[in-house]
Amino acid sequence: MSAVGFNPAPVNELEELRKAYGSLNDVTRNLADAVKCINRQDLKLAEAHLSAANWHLEQAKQKLVAVAEVKTKSSQR
Repeated sequence: MSAVGFNPAPVNELEELRKAYGSLNDVTRNLADAVKCINRQDLKLAEAHLSAANWHLEQAKQKLVAVAEVKTKSSQR
């Protein structure tokens, strides 16, 4: 989005870290649910939980990278 006059919203570090923490909690929950499904031999549902855990992990990574970029830019000033 490089429209003239477009300014992306500044990253609220604390909010992004909260979101990352929430995503990591979701990863933990999905992994625990996957283990339960494996114990019940419900492999299709276990696969779904693992896929969801992977998605949440990627979301957490994106949030942490956004905060790191802001920190890097602010420390270079």
